[in-house]
Amino acid sequence: MEARIPDFLDSLMALDLKLEPLRRQISKPLRSLWVTQEDVLSSDPVKPVAQHFHPVVCCTSSRRVAGTEISEGGYIQGAGDDTENWALGLTAPIFWGHMDELLSTPEAVLPDLIQSLLESPEPEGEGTSEVKELTPHLFVGTLSALKPSLTSGTCVVTLGPKSTDPSSWLQSTFHLDVGLGKSKAASRSLRQALPEICDFVSKYLARPALDAEAQSEKRVVILCETGRDLSVGVALALSCWCFGAAGNIRANDSRETFSKTTIRIRLGQIMTAMSYANPSRSTLQSVNSFLMDWRN
Repeated sequence: MEARIPDFLDSLMALDLKLEPLRRQISKPLRSLWVTQEDVLSSDPVKPVAQHFHPVVCCTSSRRVAGTEISEGGYIQGAGDDTENWALGLTAPIFWGHMDELLSTPEAVLPDLIQSLLESPEPEGEGTSEVKELTPHLFVGTLSALKPSLTSGTCVVTLGPKSTDPSSWLQSTFHLDVGLGKSKAASRSLRQALPEICDFVSKYLARPALDAEAQSEKRVVILCETGRDLSVGVALALSCWCFGAAGNIRANDSRETFSKTTIRIRLGQIMTAMSYANPSRSTLQSVNSFLMDWRN
């Protein structure tokens, strides 16, 4: 484990995260404490040792494997932690907002309860109907933020929950309405939609502005149902495709190649600006596949 720490630190430093705001909020080091189903906890398992650090309690639904996975008869450690396989769309904010109700509901009834919570209007607050600025040019939000005034001079890409034909996506010079569908199907469809989305946004950014100030005020807004998944994935793709490392607009004819490190750095910047973002694994796989295969 000790031999891997320098590699981890190198990877962390490579993200080039802006840590000063975090340093002002966190006065002690962070330390992870792992909890599995096999652990027996006291009523307050971290209090006696948490005086000199902030505990980050990491819960895993997998059991701890001491030997190799082969010796466990094919058991794959960590596979149960892929929330896409079992959470039914439940997110952390919804869980904490309805924790008592969820924990007191019989397991057989939980799928129906989770579905009803997902379909309920989300209370106003961080990450709901507001549009969040990621960079001076790039914003994400939910579909509820879409208003006629938003598409006046601003480039808007909406990612709808109903799958539609690409021939119907173009709504105006400033609005592309991409029907991807829902859940994993939408994340997979994103791979095929990204070339058209990036081309649409690139043309908007390359359009001559009246002056330098007007050019610097160009905005690209991406909206999806949650404002946390698909829209974040598209923002990540656009951040790499259309903008430089400093967030400046890249020339439309310049060629770039992208590596996993480059994409990871941009994702880290987005997650720092928007801590409640939650792009799924399928969404990120589509973005990686597009960026790493398209401009070779």
